[in-house]
Amino acid sequence: MNENVKQIMAEKRRMTIGQLTDLLISGNLRRELRMSKEDFSTLVGVMRATIRRVEGFEGTPSMRMVLNTAAALRIGIEFPECGKVEVVPRRAK
Repeated sequence: MNENVKQIMAEKRRMTIGQLTDLLISGNLRRELRMSKEDFSTLVGVMRATIRRVEGFEGTPSMRMVLNTAAALRIGIEFPECGKVEVVPRRAK
């Protein structure tokens, strides 16, 4: 895990689903982490082609991809109507 990922995790960011989706589509989150598409896809748990399609405006990120990104980077999801909800990764069995 590189230093940029550790820094994002330590910041304990909070954002809405839409804000996180925008960062995924624009590729800004991946670039901020200074990760290749392959490394980022491994972190999020999707195929590299999925990252390419999302950043190339050929497809939209699935809810699974958005929530896996939030869980992997410990980003809190804010639901404006519900308040703050924490997304935490599942524990390995």
